[in-house]
Amino acid sequence: MGKFVIACIESDVEILDSLYNKISRIVDSDYIIESYVNAEQALISCYNYIISGNEILIAIIGDNRSNMTLDDFIVELHKNSPNTKNILFKDVCNVSTLERIINEATIYQMIPRKFERIDFELIILEAIKQNAQDRRLKDYQKVLESAVEKRTRELNDINVKLEILATTDSLCGVNNRRAFYESSAPMIKYTRREGKKLAVLMIDIDKFKMINDIYGHNIGDEIIKLMASKTENTLRKSDIFGRLGGEEFAAVLPNTSERGALKAAENIRFEIENSEYITQKNEKIRFTVSIGVAILNSDDLDLESILHRADLALYDAKRNGRNKVVLFKDGSEQEN
Repeated sequence: MGKFVIACIESDVEILDSLYNKISRIVDSDYIIESYVNAEQALISCYNYIISGNEILIAIIGDNRSNMTLDDFIVELHKNSPNTKNILFKDVCNVSTLERIINEATIYQMIPRKFERIDFELIILEAIKQNAQDRRLKDYQKVLESAVEKRTRELNDINVKLEILATTDSLCGVNNRRAFYESSAPMIKYTRREGKKLAVLMIDIDKFKMINDIYGHNIGDEIIKLMASKTENTLRKSDIFGRLGGEEFAAVLPNTSERGALKAAENIRFEIENSEYITQKNEKIRFTVSIGVAILNSDDLDLESILHRADLALYDAKRNGRNKVVLFKDGSEQEN
C-alpha cells in the first residue's frame, strides 16, 4: 500500500518551515510531508507520487514562485487526485479564483496565515480523519456494489431457471404446452398478415398405453424422451416443437408448403420407425408414430383451428392402421 502525501506550497520559506514542523508533530511514517515554493514543481512531484501508487491527501496552498496560478494548480491536480483536501490561505484568493475552483475542483478549508488564530493541527487531523472515513465509505461501497452485483447475477440465474422450468417440459426438455402456444400464436398471426405458408403437425406415439402396460411407466417415459429427441433433431431450428401432454406432440413449420410439410412429417415417421430403445434387461423396444398434417388457410383465425384440423388428420391416421402420415385437405383426410 502507498503512502499519504501532504503537499505544502508557499513562497515564504519561514511559513513553509512552520507548516512542516506543525504537521510532522502529528503524523506518523505513513505520511510524507513535501514543501514547495514553486507550484509547477509541486504539480509534477504530485503526479510522480500518484504514478508510484501514493495518494495526495492534503494540499496546503499559498503564494508560489512560478507562473502557475493557484486555481490552475488545484484544477489540474483535481483531475488526477479528486479526493485531495485543498486548504487555501485566505489572502491568495479572489472571487474569480474561488469561482473557478468551486466549479472545477474542491476546497476543503480556507485559513489565515497567522496560525495563532486557528488550531492548525486540529484542521489537519480533521482532514486526515475525513479522508479515512471517505476511504472506508468507498471500500464499503465497493463491497456493497460487489454484493449487489453478485446477488443480481444470482437472481438473473434464478429467473432464467424459473423461465426454463415454466416453459420446458420437465420430462423431455422440449417446449411444454404453454410455451408451444405462446411461441406459435404470434407466428400464425404473422404468417396470415404476410400471406406466407405454414403447416402444423400433430404427432402421437402409437399404442403407447400398451408400452406402459408391458414395460412400466419408467420405460414409457424413456420412450417419450427418445421420440421427442429424434423429432426435434429431424425438424429445422426455425420450427416450433412441443409436448402438448401425455404422448401427444405438435410442431409448427413456418414457410412450409404442403409438399414440404408432408416430407417433414414422413422424415419424422421414418426416423421413429427405425429407432429402438434398449432396456437394462437388453430388451429392444421398437415403436411408431402417427402424424396429422394441416396447412394454414385464410379462414384460420388462430392456432386452435389449424391444430384441430391436424388433430382430425391424426385421428384418421390412427383409424387407418397407425404409423402413417395423413394430410387434412378440403374437409377430408388424405393419406400420404
